[in-house]
Amino acid sequence: MSETKDEVWKKLEAFAREELGKPIFGQLRIEPNSKLEDELGLTGTDAVDFIDKWAERFGVAAEGFPYDRYFGPEGLDLIGAVASLFSKRDRKAAAQPLTLGMLADAMRAGRWDTAAIEATARSD
Repeated sequence: MSETKDEVWKKLEAFAREELGKPIFGQLRIEPNSKLEDELGLTGTDAVDFIDKWAERFGVAAEGFPYDRYFGPEGLDLIGAVASLFSKRDRKAAAQPLTLGMLADAMRAGRWDTAAIEATARSD
């Protein structure tokens, strides 16, 4: 990892710890492959707020960021869950994983480019 990448990662790691706070139990795992929704628990408006603050803090051009691609709604959608049992039409596609490493890549590029960042993430 080059020094530039180390500096980017250190800044992102500090930001994530600041925004996510300290968990009640155990340690918060902040690594490049940490998934924002599945492992760090970011969903719904909390996820939108996190991404918006991240983009602003680090000057990342993230207009049109595809929040719905990476994050589900907050809470449990009981009606949607029951409906999806009976109808394929009501089933939502699983959210794509968004990792801290992907956010670091966007910081290095200075902008969010879904196709390029996901291609890089798949090749890692």
